[in-house]
Amino acid sequence: MGMSDEALHRLQNPPHDQSPVVIDKVTQLAIDLYLGNPSEATYKTNRRAILHFLSDVELPSYYKIKRSVAELTGVESVVHHMCVKSCIAYTGPFLDLDTCPLCSEPRYDQFRYQISSGQEKVPCQEFHTIPIGPQLQALYQSPESTSHMHYLRNKMSCIIACLDQTGGLDEYLDVLYGTDLIGAFQDGRINEDDIVLMFSIDRAQLYAKKLSLCWIYIWILLNLSPTEHYKKNQVFVGGFIPGPNNPKNIDSFLFPGLQHLVGLQKEGLQIWDAALQREVKSKVFLALITADGPGMMHITGMVGYHGKHGCCLYCGMQGHRKDHGKHYFPALLKPLDYCVLGCTHDDIDVMNLPIPSCRQYHKNLCIVISSPNDTQYRA
Repeated sequence: MGMSDEALHRLQNPPHDQSPVVIDKVTQLAIDLYLGNPSEATYKTNRRAILHFLSDVELPSYYKIKRSVAELTGVESVVHHMCVKSCIAYTGPFLDLDTCPLCSEPRYDQFRYQISSGQEKVPCQEFHTIPIGPQLQALYQSPESTSHMHYLRNKMSCIIACLDQTGGLDEYLDVLYGTDLIGAFQDGRINEDDIVLMFSIDRAQLYAKKLSLCWIYIWILLNLSPTEHYKKNQVFVGGFIPGPNNPKNIDSFLFPGLQHLVGLQKEGLQIWDAALQREVKSKVFLALITADGPGMMHITGMVGYHGKHGCCLYCGMQGHRKDHGKHYFPALLKPLDYCVLGCTHDDIDVMNLPIPSCRQYHKNLCIVISSPNDTQYRA
């Protein structure tokens, strides 16, 4: 998956030593510069300015401080190649390709490849994945943060006890009160030492007047209380997908992070619980996948919220469009004096939405797969 040998060893053997690490002032300065803006160019510029003013200070290079932070935290990013136009990532089935199968752009810098007679393969574009396992291990090593991590086990015990005594709940405060998660605890799929995650992805425009679109996905830790799990220092970044174009095959970009998650689910995650002062083996449970309308379109592979059937759950609810318009809108009520071909269905009762049909999904999927050309496939 790309993790270093040191990171893999730490993943399987979390450190138990809780003694504080002594960091000298120069190293602390370098860490502050690195974490304040981890851009390599910015760090080198700031380092050059400091050394010009204080020539006797031995400020670590970008590479050295990057390794130091990784060694201190156990967290490092994994780099993979991607299409320069953001079509695909060279992972999974695309791992061994030299050109993008969607746009035919080369994977490697052709100038450097040719002048080195094929010996130097420099990727045209890369993206970073930050595995979730080491981030969770780092969080559990602090007694202060670990005490907050026991919210899930304590709250779920109270919820199940209340259900056993009264048969119902008086209030619903967060996602833990949902029947799916309660059922997973009751039937033993989730235990008190396990970790429950929520996945979320969105695109971001970094600059107002510059093409700078990128995608970021994060992990939200539901073991923490609702007052804690959305705070910046408790949100785990999963990966970055550079732009400026939208990814055409987002699964290939998510593959490294999800492959790592699957590995944790199969083998378990070894964690040193600083609050309990013992090592525990946790299963990592993915409870929710969230995104806004455009983001969910990429995740589900469906047409999106402007399609005739735009529901990400495939419930069968049809949208309405303007006469000669191309975009459909998820309007529950049929407009007055409205007669657009294919949109003349009656009002939809929000309390009685159409039920998703697995049979209809497979029927439609067969039509898509058997499309003889691109025009019919898009239709």
